[in-house]
Amino acid sequence: MINNNITISIDAMGGDNAPNEIVKGAVNSVNKNNELSILLVGDESQIKNALSKLGPSALEFIESNRLTVVPSEGVIKDGEQPVIGLKKKPKSSIAVSSFLVKNKKADGLLSMGSTGATMAASALTLGMINGIERPTVGGPIIGSSPNTVILDIGANVDCKPSQLVTFAVLGSIYSKYTFEIDSPRVAILNVGSEQGKGNKLTKDTFELIENTNLNFVGNIEPNDLFYDKAEVVVCDGFVGNILLKLLESTGFLIKDFIDEQLDPYIDQNTKYEISNKALNYLNVGETYGVAPLFGVNGVVGIGHGKANHSTVEKAINSIILWIKSNMIEEMNKEINQLSTEKTNEKQ
Repeated sequence: MINNNITISIDAMGGDNAPNEIVKGAVNSVNKNNELSILLVGDESQIKNALSKLGPSALEFIESNRLTVVPSEGVIKDGEQPVIGLKKKPKSSIAVSSFLVKNKKADGLLSMGSTGATMAASALTLGMINGIERPTVGGPIIGSSPNTVILDIGANVDCKPSQLVTFAVLGSIYSKYTFEIDSPRVAILNVGSEQGKGNKLTKDTFELIENTNLNFVGNIEPNDLFYDKAEVVVCDGFVGNILLKLLESTGFLIKDFIDEQLDPYIDQNTKYEISNKALNYLNVGETYGVAPLFGVNGVVGIGHGKANHSTVEKAINSIILWIKSNMIEEMNKEINQLSTEKTNEKQ
C-alpha cells in the first residue's frame, strides 16, 4: 500500500508511559513528516485525553485523518502468557494493531509493550517469512559499537545451527538498509576466535555459515564486541539475553560510580553530562528507539517499555526507513535463496 504516504499502527497502550508519551511521540512525528499517518490503537477515552493535553494542533491532525484513534479492548501485560493473553483478549491493543497491518490498513507496527505479546500477535497474524521457524529479536546494544547488531537477544533460548544461519541473513539485510553497509561482516559469538572453538552449536554453525555467500569473518569473543569487529553477531537467545542484561546493568553501575566519584569536584550539570555519556558509550540505549522483530512477514518494531516521547519519535523514524527500503521483501528473497541453496546441496 506504500506510495507517497506511510501509515503506521501503534499500540498506544503498550509501555510504562502509555498512552501519554506514546501519543506525544506520535503527534510530534506526524507534525514533522507530511507523508506520515498514524493509527493510535487503544482505549479511546485515554488516547483522546492524552491528545487533548497536547493542544489544538493534535486535534487538527485527527480532523485531517493524519491521526486516527482505533478502539481496542484490553492490554496484554508483561507478566501474562502471550498466547493465552491473545486468546482471552482477542481485541487487545496489540492484537488490533497487528490486524491493521495484516489487512493492509497500515504498513508497519510499533509497540513499546510486552515483547512476548508483540511476537505472538505478529507471528500469528502476519505469519513468518518462508524458511523461518520462529521470530527473533535483535539489534544494536553496545554504545561503543552502535552499528553492531546482535541476535538473538532473548526470544529463542535454545537454537539450532540452521536458526543461527537465518539470524545471520536477517541481520545482514537489516544492516544493509539501516546502516547502509553493503557487505556486513558476520561473526559468531564464541569463547575463542579460532575455528574449532566453542560448543557443538557454535562449531556446527561455523561450518554452515562458512558455506553461504555472507561476509563471514569467523568467531569473535565478547571483548571484541566493543570494537566494531563485525556488523552482525549471532548467538542463541540464552547467551544474548545474559549479554544484554549484563551490559545494561554495567552501564548503570558505571554511571552511578562516576556520579559518586565526581560529586565533590564538579557541578551537578557537568557530572550528569559525563556520567550519561559513559552510560550511552556502554549501552546504545535509545539511539534507534526500537529493534525490529526479525522473521515475521511484516514490518514490526519493538521498543523499550520505559520509552518516552523522544524515543517513540526515533522508533517511528526507524520503522519508516524499514518500510521505504522494502526490508521485508529483501529478507524474503535472501532466505528463499538460502533455502534453494540448501535444497541444491542435497540433490
